[in-house]
Amino acid sequence: MINIIKVELYRIKKSVLFWVMFGLSAAIPLLDILLTLVVSAIAGDVSGGMLDMLGLDVTSSLLQQMTTVASDAMLLSLITSAVLLSREFADGTMRNVMLANKSRAQLYFSYLITALIIAATYLSMFFITSLLFGATIFGFGSLSAGDIISACLCSFALGLIAVMFVQTCVCMFLFGVRKQWATILFPLLICIFVPSIVQSILIIVEMVLTMQGKVMQTGSLRWIPFINMSQYNPANIDGVIVGMNILYMCVFTAVFAVSGYFTFKKADLK
Repeated sequence: MINIIKVELYRIKKSVLFWVMFGLSAAIPLLDILLTLVVSAIAGDVSGGMLDMLGLDVTSSLLQQMTTVASDAMLLSLITSAVLLSREFADGTMRNVMLANKSRAQLYFSYLITALIIAATYLSMFFITSLLFGATIFGFGSLSAGDIISACLCSFALGLIAVMFVQTCVCMFLFGVRKQWATILFPLLICIFVPSIVQSILIIVEMVLTMQGKVMQTGSLRWIPFINMSQYNPANIDGVIVGMNILYMCVFTAVFAVSGYFTFKKADLK
């Protein structure tokens, strides 16, 4: 299995797509930071109170972004792993790989680990750029050193868990459908639209409650999948939100991984 991972990583690092997406993962936080600075400059307050006021919000926003399944770093890694890892099926060479005495379990988990490495690399680049430039320029407000470390570590850990969700979803379609277009399209739709659908349902429920003269309790949002991601605040970490986020992501990840493996195990690749 290790040899398969080494071969795939060697092939991937030779790909132009990998490096383009890697560069975008580093550039996107910079673009967010530059946009904020431009807005401040237009307001004529580059060195004044506006940056002080926005500082913690901007840094927290950058950290919070990477914990969601629809973040830029997640989607870039999704596209990269889906395109590059599906080439064996697109080129019709996967059966030849299996004939080389490689079990389906070895192939499945080798590709999954490779996908996780790609995504973790992009996430790390996003994280480093956010801290290197975002935290340097905007700072962390009045947070203590302990709170800053907690915010960074917790955000990165949640990002890694989101990586597992996204990449197991990719591998589920990669080995379940074995079509390149499906491996790219369906995980994208899940990561982008499922949180939006849940948000829309929540809005409808809130409207119905309002019409009935009732108010939705804000605390209840912490228990709703995908919505609790948007409730996460690195500057004020809520243990319930973090715990529920981890629980839901781990459950979905397990479902994707098991479903993808057993579908591939029973598939006829002739």
